[in-house]
Amino acid sequence: MTTPAARPDARPDARGGLLRQLFPQGEIFAVADDAELGRAATEHGLAYVPLDRAGDLPAGASVVLLLQHHMISKRIRLAFKHHSVLVVPIASFDGSPGAARYTLEMTLRTDWVRAADRASYWIGKLREGASRVVFGPPEAPGRDAGDTDTMRLVCSLGTALTVDAWPRAVIGPGDWVSVGSCCELSITRRPGQTGADTFSMDGTANASAVLAARDPRCTEAGRERFETARRLRAEMSGFGTVRLEMEDNVLTRATAGGRDFTRELLGATNPDHGLQALELGIGTNLGVLPEVDWPVNSQLNEGAGVMHIGFGDGITGAHMDFVVPESEHHFR
Repeated sequence: MTTPAARPDARPDARGGLLRQLFPQGEIFAVADDAELGRAATEHGLAYVPLDRAGDLPAGASVVLLLQHHMISKRIRLAFKHHSVLVVPIASFDGSPGAARYTLEMTLRTDWVRAADRASYWIGKLREGASRVVFGPPEAPGRDAGDTDTMRLVCSLGTALTVDAWPRAVIGPGDWVSVGSCCELSITRRPGQTGADTFSMDGTANASAVLAARDPRCTEAGRERFETARRLRAEMSGFGTVRLEMEDNVLTRATAGGRDFTRELLGATNPDHGLQALELGIGTNLGVLPEVDWPVNSQLNEGAGVMHIGFGDGITGAHMDFVVPESEHHFR
């Protein structure tokens, strides 16, 4: 294995850019399962190590793990149990060379301190006991306002929320942190749970991005639905904006370019879930917003918008996210 010499005295402004916020000391290693992607990481001052040579890493290494072809597995996790790891699960979304290079670039553009501060802000609001958050105008338009394309989504919050986020801009020894946890705050609802415990959405939303992802535990039926979702995602993304209509946490209508995609989304995410929203996502990585290429199926797009709505569990069917790039929000 050949890597640049270690720099134990590296400062936050040393090569490695904004990743120095996460890993302030020493060498930062880009461990990748694709040589081209690994070489691209070296252009930004990271030391490339092939995935199959991860055992050669020094003890306690700081690692950006770029999985373009592999899904996360127990074996891979065990290989890094003594290191500080930011994992970027590219293959769960789109492992093509273009999408992988884009995901790397957006990872390197992320301001981790700013993202952590925004996650902390939302966690604080939830701890204060907010029972509702409105995305869009604080008050509903009057009856005489007529039809409007203005977004207004009311999210009622339950009493037993399950929240996933990494609200601190540092990854220490033994930490295994997904880039998604650093770039969004995810509130999840398992199939069968009620809004009283988790959340419920009503209203409309205008999404600029459609993402499709699968879980490492994806079943055979789930993989088939994911392939359907990939094609559907590409078609919907071509229209630019997707209009979502939610009622009692169920997606009742999804339209783009004058077409109704509701039935196709139901099939791609598993009809058994009935288009119940299973994720209310809050984007914390808004600093990359001017550079976002919304049609790319990348996890880094997920946290770049103000909020996103997720359908499907990623196991028995695709997990599909609809990302809203801009919106005001109000707590109740």
